[in-house]
Amino acid sequence: MATVYTGNCRSLIEIERLLSKIEADTTKENKFVFPLVSLKARHSPMHDASRLQMFVTLARQLLEPSLLEIHPNASEEAAIESVCSYSPGIAATRIARGIKVGKTIIDRRDVFREATEKMQATDAEMFDKVIHGRTLDLICVSGSKVQYLRPLFSARGIVKEPTEMCQTMHTLARFINQQSQEKVPESLLSSLSLFSTELIKNTQEHAVTDHTGKPYLAHIEGMIFGWSRLSEKLFSEDFSGNTQLKNYWDKESGTTESGIASLRMFEVSYFDSGPGLVSRFTGSTVNEMTLEEERAHLLKCLKHKATSKPQNAAGEGLPSVLNELKKVGGLMRIRSGRLSIFNAFSKEDTQRDLFDFEDWSNSPLAPVEGAVVSILVPLRSE
Repeated sequence: MATVYTGNCRSLIEIERLLSKIEADTTKENKFVFPLVSLKARHSPMHDASRLQMFVTLARQLLEPSLLEIHPNASEEAAIESVCSYSPGIAATRIARGIKVGKTIIDRRDVFREATEKMQATDAEMFDKVIHGRTLDLICVSGSKVQYLRPLFSARGIVKEPTEMCQTMHTLARFINQQSQEKVPESLLSSLSLFSTELIKNTQEHAVTDHTGKPYLAHIEGMIFGWSRLSEKLFSEDFSGNTQLKNYWDKESGTTESGIASLRMFEVSYFDSGPGLVSRFTGSTVNEMTLEEERAHLLKCLKHKATSKPQNAAGEGLPSVLNELKKVGGLMRIRSGRLSIFNAFSKEDTQRDLFDFEDWSNSPLAPVEGAVVSILVPLRSE
């Protein structure tokens, strides 16, 4: 068995490279070993949710007993603390059977005892106790006592309606975005409320089972809110795989007084560990279809039951958010199956269609478990 030391997996490019290695390991002969920083580091909601998706993909594909391997130079205490501090580590451990540090195996139930305080504080909306920097994560873990977090659910299994969800959106935005709160329009938060309600309801119906309807033994879903500064050195290459995407980076990134170029964003990313959008929609795995068929199914899935009414927060959640992104010059990225697609707008865009999604890059991608939907809103200096 070969050992693959994964590195920090900070950028989308690094994450996709590792996903390709996971896919290529058809005999399950490799052991993927992660440093602590890959579990707890906060780079941006989009990047962190993508790393979470990578962990879920690996955990679903591991042979039994599946364990999240931590670099052996870490102590058991540090490993447990890192796993329980942030959604990527929590998701990986829930889908797997536990963690392994060196030769020591720690069952996930023992690991999650350390996550009790974080989960309870999140459930009680005591966000000041769980915020790190400018990042807040809400993860719903199947089987936990606080699976249905009160910021997202009005009762057990009942997702908050948009009017209630709006309170959550405003609270989260206030906590993570105090210095630039006025740059996030009220109409966008209202659209996010509608979108959040619809998306979380959808995960409760379709992301808790595989594509055949068989219930998963374990599943997770949730969101990450954050204020991010993506440095040119670490993350500009992530935006280089498509001409429109590169133009978006060049137009929206700026330089600080110290001369460091970066992209400042308000972000929210939604994640789940289900079968993926196309597999939910068609009842088939993406490997049973061509890439062109998968792309057509994904776009059909996104447009399903959608309307494009011009009023603020009108119509279905997805076009409502896209309309808002069109006004502020935002971006949406969706990673599911073998596809990574995006739509990026200029501020007050009047030309681009809401559903004119393009491939994030021309490189072939490995299939992933679950779905990640990321919304990025630039925080301009003007």
